Amino acid sequence: MWVFSNTAVSLDGRIGTVGGDHFNVGTDEDRRRMGVFRGKADAVFIGGETFRMGPEPIIEAESLTQKQVRRPIINAVMTRRGVTDEVAQPWQEPRVRLVVFGPSSLDREAHAEIGAEVVEASSPVEVLDQLEAMGCESVLVEGGGNLIFQLIAAGRLDTIFMTLAPRIIGGRGAPSLADGAGFSSIEIADFRLSDLEQVGDELYLRYDRKN
Repeated sequence: MWVFSNTAVSLDGRIGTVGGDHFNVGTDEDRRRMGVFRGKADAVFIGGETFRMGPEPIIEAESLTQKQVRRPIINAVMTRRGVTDEVAQPWQEPRVRLVVFGPSSLDREAHAEIGAEVVEASSPVEVLDQLEAMGCESVLVEGGGNLIFQLIAAGRLDTIFMTLAPRIIGGRGAPSLADGAGFSSIEIADFRLSDLEQVGDELYLRYDRKN
């Protein structure tokens, strides 16, 4: 199973502001490419905090929808408290299957009422294993930084697609592509540059994990 991420990052390495403002770091071209990546994925994997920033179906735009018939894309959300407080109306997007991963204490009936499935999982790696068991061959990880860090630390993030945007966000503690506990100097994870493309003032980079 191929596990990959796609993130727009500022020149100073930020993916958001200290205050958690909801805005796009990249341009319209960056967002178009995100739609393309979503179209290639069997599942999109995010953390609960990221989901709460925009509790809506994650899927490619209608204009990018593949012509061939495909099964619904899984929106995989890992959270300890569930998503029933964020999803006010039943999930009505037939192209998206909402699956919530978390502890056994999650209320399965309450989630079923909003159209969400609940699967027990205690770690991001376990979520990936569950997704693979569901038949997923490609998983797009959209964050946040703590989730991405945990997958890198476990050696389970194969490819990082990065849009380098010509912006400075600043702010001590502003979120980055990989937050979490951090690596020591002898644990740092190395990736190799596999592709580079410039469009306007943005750079589109692909990095693959070194074996």
